[in-house]
Amino acid sequence: MRIITLLFLFSSLAHGQVKISESMIAAAVEKNPDLQSVRHRLESAEKLKGSLLRSFLPKVTASYGREKYTTGPYNWINQPHGGIEAKINLFNSGRDSLAEEVRSRGALLAAIDATIARSTVISETRKAMAHFAYLVEIQVILREALLLNDSNLRSGQKRKNAGLATSTDLLDFRQQKIELSQELEGLEYEKGVVNRLISTLLGQDPEETVEVDFINSHPEHGDQQAPSGQLRTSLLLQRALVQSDIAAFDKKLANLWWAPSLELYGYALRFTQKEREYADPEQRNDVTFGFRFTLPLFDGGTGLRESAARESMARAQEAQTRAKQLELARETKNASKKLQLAHNLIHGAEDNVTVTAQYRKGILSEYARGIKNSPDVLQASQRWIEAKIKFAEVKKNYQFAQAESIYFRSLSTETEKEGSLK
Repeated sequence: MRIITLLFLFSSLAHGQVKISESMIAAAVEKNPDLQSVRHRLESAEKLKGSLLRSFLPKVTASYGREKYTTGPYNWINQPHGGIEAKINLFNSGRDSLAEEVRSRGALLAAIDATIARSTVISETRKAMAHFAYLVEIQVILREALLLNDSNLRSGQKRKNAGLATSTDLLDFRQQKIELSQELEGLEYEKGVVNRLISTLLGQDPEETVEVDFINSHPEHGDQQAPSGQLRTSLLLQRALVQSDIAAFDKKLANLWWAPSLELYGYALRFTQKEREYADPEQRNDVTFGFRFTLPLFDGGTGLRESAARESMARAQEAQTRAKQLELARETKNASKKLQLAHNLIHGAEDNVTVTAQYRKGILSEYARGIKNSPDVLQASQRWIEAKIKFAEVKKNYQFAQAESIYFRSLSTETEKEGSLK
């Protein structure tokens, strides 16, 4: 029975573990709570569209109530009142049209935010996975270094036994072993931090371990994806333009504070005896049709102040749009140059690993012949470790630059935008 229980627990844990690879990122981030929040805001904005047509439909209300009086000639009289009322907006000086434009731009802005949020989460997830793969590679390097250090320690012990070295020669290797072991422990902690970050990006419980299928690999020639140079198609710029449009419509709306409005109304109501002094209830029924023309003449200057404020906000948004255009051009160029630099540095770092490996091999050979001592071996080993770590770091930097490049491209491709909004 105990064996069956253990097997059941093991299978449950194995089934519950989340696995993520680069090809699965787009689908896996759909549970991200921030992304879901933006999409719910998009749904909210979409439901407000179409208000222009609805503003010209009749507004109908029905009411019913009773009143009981305790003063005057109506003391203790209890009478019902109510009926039905309707009114229709005939003319509002274009306010309804401008308000609909603001709502439509708001829905478009929410749609752009949803796409940007999705691309951002995908990019952050890809970077986190690349960093996790980098930490795994560093672990492999340090474990290999530990094995080589143990080999050096054994060689040093043999030299000591042969009278070619003293006990102090062994201390260098023992100290390096302690340092490497401590670095491995720190890496394990950092891997846990990154793993929990990936879990939260995927909308998972941080306690749930994610199996990351990502290799900090050397990129193939021509594999890099440079950011698109078409800034006009970037959603980051389109977002700024939409915000500028909203500010412009708000300004026009505020400028209409003085504009007239016209509405048609009618009602069929039964009033109380207090409002219509007739004892017969039928005589208190009233059916009315009419129109109301409203022309604001003076509001204490509030409308003018609001109009001036909205105009300043519109100018500020135009300047912000220009600033965003320049910022986007700079970031896109930086991402392209960073990608190119990271790819170029990989070859030098790879050659450096080869050179330090050859140097270390030569030092070990001379150490075995008694020409070199333990500090020389330790220095050669340290240079080899640093070169391997630098190579891994350069590859990680390339993966980060690639993620940024893909991010900008995803916001500049029409097919990607359409797929993101579905």
